[in-house]
Amino acid sequence: MKKVLALILAMVMALALCACGPSGADNSNPPSGNSNPPAGNSGEPGGEGVINFDEDPYEVSIQFVGLFEANNDVAAVEEALNKITLEKINCTVDIVPVFIGDLPTTTSLGVAGGEKLDIVVAGLTSPVSGMVSDELILPLDDLLAERGQAALEVTKNVAEAQKINGKTYGITGCSFAAVSGGFVYNKTMAAEYGIDMHDGMTLADLTAAGEILKEHGVYLTSFGNSYQCNYKFIAGGEYFGGASGEYGGMVDPANDTEIVNIYDTQEMRDYFKAVKTWNDNGYLPAGQLTDTTTIQEYFNQGYLFGTSTAYTVNQLASWLSPNFESGIVRISDPLLSTSNVTEFMLAIAANCERPDKAMDLINLIYSDAEVANLLQYGIEGTDYAPVEGTENVITYDGTPNADHNGYFASFVHYGNPLDLKIVAPLTDSYYEDVVAFENSAKKSTAFGYTFDAADYSTETSAISNVLQEKLPMLNAGQVQDVDKAVDELVAALKTAGIDDVIAANQAAFDAFRGQ
Repeated sequence: MKKVLALILAMVMALALCACGPSGADNSNPPSGNSNPPAGNSGEPGGEGVINFDEDPYEVSIQFVGLFEANNDVAAVEEALNKITLEKINCTVDIVPVFIGDLPTTTSLGVAGGEKLDIVVAGLTSPVSGMVSDELILPLDDLLAERGQAALEVTKNVAEAQKINGKTYGITGCSFAAVSGGFVYNKTMAAEYGIDMHDGMTLADLTAAGEILKEHGVYLTSFGNSYQCNYKFIAGGEYFGGASGEYGGMVDPANDTEIVNIYDTQEMRDYFKAVKTWNDNGYLPAGQLTDTTTIQEYFNQGYLFGTSTAYTVNQLASWLSPNFESGIVRISDPLLSTSNVTEFMLAIAANCERPDKAMDLINLIYSDAEVANLLQYGIEGTDYAPVEGTENVITYDGTPNADHNGYFASFVHYGNPLDLKIVAPLTDSYYEDVVAFENSAKKSTAFGYTFDAADYSTETSAISNVLQEKLPMLNAGQVQDVDKAVDELVAALKTAGIDDVIAANQAAFDAFRGQ
């Protein structure tokens, strides 16, 4: 599988993924609509007092990241948005579709080349700290204080995790950020074959499921040609530097304060040994390292039973199939970590001509339910339809957008989750469920901490190259001897300089904890 496709698979498993539930709200009550006054309608910061309605409207561009081959309804969504934004903040909106595999270069080359960029996506495929070091995005604190009060209010519970070196560079789309390890599966198939799927499943339980599935000619799962740390989707943890822990990590971040090479842990070896057992027993496709068919396609076809994924209250909506009922189980305990907060953020490009107008739009996204839902879901009746008998549940079924080629947000998360509609099979209880899930989460000892690896760019590049070379075989269980393969991986990472990076990370973390 090509590396860009591996990136796509990684993001599909890791995202949708954001819990993105209500933050800064009264957790004893379900949502009751828009809780913040729309920008442009008051003299408060971000309101009429700072917006100049006498100047010509400024067009604010906003990146819209996805897997799409087509986005046929973008122009219609822009038209609907502009009716609101012209009246409230005196600007128009230009939605700019960006294929997820092109996002890093689109932003970096756009800033370097002076292309028109306003609101950009940070954290999704490039660490926010790296975008700060590369001077791709602007600090936002002054703008937020002047005209971003709604955005600050919605994200106040995770505000510390939005900061790098004491400054805010992005506003999260995941203001409810608790995540645990999980496994999404074909619930119809599980019932037919008598497979017991339950919260708290272990690797041994999944192995037992694989043996039953083998008797029926179905694969347990597939990992493709993945060079990320798939273990995180089973066991959770804290991973610095991205999905693969290039800067080290913590296996038990609710209690640990020591940053280690996560690949040099017994937990990681045990995981790789379990995956090798799955491969040796025929629970995984033999050609997964070269097969370009996505896990989502194979899942929908019933070719494989399921896949490890981040578990959140709304994650199941990303794995719906028209062919069977889907289910999801929680494997590890929920955790609140900085990486969950920063994996999708709205930031302002360093070369933005009008940062004030970009902030006006960000603030409106977090204060106006209609704007947030237009950006997230498109137009009712065309891109989605309400589910009868519910208050906030929608579906794509039966709409022109059933194939997701109209307007479909696979990786973006906009606004106040209290204001957002939800996709079936979620129900109106989602809002209370996500609060309960968040309240049950333990907080990482590193919550609010971000490591600036700018001085270690050579080492981190070498580390990434090692992981890209050696992780796919281990992830696929296609090694002769797991211990030997892990030893070789650890040795190569040491040669690449991971010990130096981890030492610097630990020193910075110790200083952070002493604050």
